[in-house]
Parts: sequence; structure tokens; C-alpha cells
Amino acid sequence: MSGSRPTAVKLVTVTIDGVTHRGTYFVQSSMVHVQSAFGNKATQVGGTPPETIAKMLLSELVRTTPDG
Repeated sequence: MSGSRPTAVKLVTVTIDGVTHRGTYFVQSSMVHVQSAFGNKATQVGGTPPETIAKMLLSELVRTTPDG
């Protein structure tokens, strides 16, 4: 199943309130997976570029974590 193999892991960063937060992401089986110090999150890839989705997911992780 070639569609289920993950893409290379890439760095993703977001700046929130002047603080830069880092994580990584990869795409597997039409899902964008984000991993960071704030946790992990995944969602389906739609018409939006995976990097944009990864930034949105990382932002959500940072904002929903008490230490974020």
C-alpha cells in the first residue's frame, strides 16, 4: 500500500504572542500528523497544503495546553 507510507518528517514552527514554538509533521494515509512538546494531533489533508495544516494544528496544541 504505497498510500499508507509516511512522507519525510519536516519541521514546523509557529509564533504566538512573540514566542516561537516548534514541532514536526508528516503526512500518512491522507492525514497530517503533528508532534510537539505540547502533544500530538492529526487531521485529514484536504485542499490545503500540508504545511499550512501542520501550522494550524501546532497552533491549536499550543493554545490548548496550559504551558502554551
